[in-house]
Amino acid sequence: MILVLGGAGDMGSGVVEEICRVGIPVSIGDVKMEEAGRIAAGLQEFGKVDVVRLDVNARDELVRKAREYDVVVNAVGPFYRYGHAIASALIDAGVNFVDICDDYDATDDILGLSNNAREIGIIGVTGLGWTPGISNILAKKAYEEVGGDVDAVDIWWFGSAADSRGLAVVMHLFYALTGDVPMYLRGRLTRVKAGSSPGYSNFPIVGNLKLYYTGHPEPVTIPRSMHVSERVTVRGGLIPQWQNKLVKLFIKIGLTSTKENTERLARFIHRIEDVFRSGGRPVSGVRVDVTKGESRVSYCTVGRMKKLTSIPASIGAVMLLNREIKGAGVYPPEEIIEPTPFLAKLGEKGIEITKY
Repeated sequence: MILVLGGAGDMGSGVVEEICRVGIPVSIGDVKMEEAGRIAAGLQEFGKVDVVRLDVNARDELVRKAREYDVVVNAVGPFYRYGHAIASALIDAGVNFVDICDDYDATDDILGLSNNAREIGIIGVTGLGWTPGISNILAKKAYEEVGGDVDAVDIWWFGSAADSRGLAVVMHLFYALTGDVPMYLRGRLTRVKAGSSPGYSNFPIVGNLKLYYTGHPEPVTIPRSMHVSERVTVRGGLIPQWQNKLVKLFIKIGLTSTKENTERLARFIHRIEDVFRSGGRPVSGVRVDVTKGESRVSYCTVGRMKKLTSIPASIGAVMLLNREIKGAGVYPPEEIIEPTPFLAKLGEKGIEITKY
């Protein structure tokens, strides 16, 4: 049986639905009992879904409850606040887990728990969502196609306010666009100013977009297992593109100067988010370009953010349940998951990958 922490949230509910639809019993672990009950009731025709009131801040309770399950999926964000603490509790519980962590510092901390997990023989996969997640798997796929030892891995993403309703997504966005963030440049991990170094990338449906350095885990994790001589970068942004200018203004005037200020601003924006959804397109996407000499292999996918995030996490959870992922420790997706069969599973779930 699988437990989804934050299963009543925007992304977590998608994970619950995907697991339920393949006939595996799943529990929604959340404090939002009314919403959790509504989601569970709506899925009863597809399989067994129950609800467990669970506060992830109550560590002893979380450890005790997690021990009742075969696999746990953590969808509770923002991950810079909750990611490490929850991963640590799940390791103490001795349960295999997947999360959709999208914050670079939390990812580093979670990977630091790998020896603890290895000692007790469990597996954790961190960052198995959209970006990171699909982005890492596509990078590994392209890396293998060109024969390894590449010059560059450039990741591009865009999201839309019309494509998400989760508060944690807003918090992550402001966090990723604030301060100095990690990029792998000139063969080493360094810090750059978030929102700097604009570049352009082309996507199906939305066309050519101007995107900026953003704080994501891929520059931290990809060089661990792939030899990249020059750079691993992540650039992202919002559509419509006027929203990028507004976010930059918020940052410039100091509204994201601390985590507390960032979360206060995110809560305000979340309350009026329908204003930002107006006129927007409910679609998000990620593109990965891998370069070696004169050769470049690019992969891209565009779709609904909820699907792009929840489907990879659900597939990973089922793979852990079925022992299709072997080993012990905590890993990013590209270190523990074979790209070709995983991408085939994404295709079966309706996530179309385009190669350029």
